[in-house]
Order: sequence, then C-alpha cells, then structure tokens
Amino acid sequence: MSNPPLQDGPVDPLAVVFARLADVPLDVLDKLIESTNAVYGDLNKVHGHAYWGDLVLHQGAAIKALREARECLDALRSEAVGARNSELGVSVATAVVDGERHYAHTSEDKAGLVEKVLRPGTAGRASHLYVWDRPYESDDIPGPYQSVRVVTDGEAEVGVVNYTEESEDGELTSWHTRNPEPFAEPPKLRFDVGSALLFPRDSVLAFRELRAGLLEYVADGSRPEALQWQQVRWGET
Repeated sequence: MSNPPLQDGPVDPLAVVFARLADVPLDVLDKLIESTNAVYGDLNKVHGHAYWGDLVLHQGAAIKALREARECLDALRSEAVGARNSELGVSVATAVVDGERHYAHTSEDKAGLVEKVLRPGTAGRASHLYVWDRPYESDDIPGPYQSVRVVTDGEAEVGVVNYTEESEDGELTSWHTRNPEPFAEPPKLRFDVGSALLFPRDSVLAFRELRAGLLEYVADGSRPEALQWQQVRWGET
C-alpha cells in the first residue's frame, strides 16, 4: 500500500502526533466485544428459530473481526508509545521480579527498580531487567535486543548479573559479571531456582558493585562499563 501524499500546512510536533495515536481507546473496544459476546448464551436458547443460524454466523464473524481489530490497535498503541518516547529521548525500564512486571520512566523510579531487583521476595529466584522505548509488557512479543538476568543472595548482599545481547539475526551472546578478587566462599548462585547451572565463583559481586552497574544499565540499556565481564561459563556444582 502506498503512503498518502504529504499535506501542506503546519504539522504538530511528532511527539504530539504519536501521543494521540497512543491514546487509542482500547477499553471502548473491549466493552464492545464484551457486549457482543454476552448475548451468545441467550442466542443458543432460541436454537430452533429460523434466524438462529445467520445470527450465530454473523456474531461469530463480528467477534473475530473485533478481536483482530483490538490486536492491531494494541500493536499500533505500543508502536506509538515507542515512537513518542524515542522522539522525546525517553527510555522505559521494565523489571520482572517474582513473576510480576514493574515499570520505571524517571531516574528516581529506575533506582527504586534496581533495589527491587536486588532483593526479590523469593530467595535465589532470577529477576530480569529490560530497557526499551516502551514498557516491555509480554515475553510473547518481540522486545529489546538486550536483557539482564540478576540472581542475588539478599542476606549476604551479593549477586551475579548476566547480560545477554541478541543480534538482528537472532544470535545470542551472553556475559557474566567478573570479580577480579573473588570471595573465598561466596554463596552458590544458580541460573534460577532449581536450575543445575551454577554461576562461577568469580562472577559473584557485592551489592555495591552490582547496584552501580545496574543503575548504568537502566539508564540506556547498554552493557555497563562499571562492571567487569567474562564470556558465559558455568562453575562447579
């Protein structure tokens, strides 16, 4: 499909245009889907009516079309949010902690997100951090090309950061943090709760170092220079 011709006259700032697209009222469409679907049970009670077959056919087609429209509008909204934030130079940090997603836009909120990641509610459970031009709302959609996995021991105040980068071709490269002066007996930190993969001893850092690196990461999503890194390997079990 060709692009529409350019129009003469003043143009709103691009961030304003994108913001209007981001305000697509999905809740209105949700209500329409709900109300259209709600009568289906009653419609089945008039199964013998001459119009029943056509009503069911059209209702099913309408529901399918509405759901497809909602999916498209949701994708439009997400892209518009990303375009607006990119235009404004805004990044959004997303943390997945104990299975729940948390979002931060400001430096202060991102610092709070880092503290949440350092001390998850479930001991040994991996937390994840993403930085993108929009909230990363679902693992089911393509997201940012960089991500961070954090596993900590809150009592000992130590942990590991695993940084993964994906190329446009889908090739993954991964690094662990590196401690040039490893602890003599650090706690054993696994890739996740119940995992057989154990982070090497020299990847374990104190919270002070981890915090500095994670604060750098949530600022722009690049691999933090405040930390030293090593290619992924797995330690003794």
